[in-house]
Amino acid sequence: MKTQILLIDDDPIINFIHARLIRKKYPDASLLAFENGLLGLQHIKSNPENTYLIFLDLNMPKMNGWEFLTAVAKEAAEVDLQVHIVTSSVDPEDKNEAKKHHNVHSYLVKPLKDVDLVHL
Repeated sequence: MKTQILLIDDDPIINFIHARLIRKKYPDASLLAFENGLLGLQHIKSNPENTYLIFLDLNMPKMNGWEFLTAVAKEAAEVDLQVHIVTSSVDPEDKNEAKKHHNVHSYLVKPLKDVDLVHL
């Protein structure tokens, strides 16, 4: 079993920035980026033995963050994962919705900062 960090965001520039920040702090981390929730879900389902630390955007094509959270709870409930929403949304309704998902551990505003990684 290994731990993988997944960046699930449709913006390649944000994925690049976040990957660089994470690699700076955790140079040996296994890090993968996916452009939508469906691709991230497929990877998790194909590798259920891994532990996942997921940085999830909410607004994406094909499968958005909310759909991903619902699907992962149904289709990969046995997988050890921790989700941190990373979004540009400061809508209080989104923050309240995030609290309804047991896998969500934090709600962060883009872009990630060094301080966001300290407690992970």
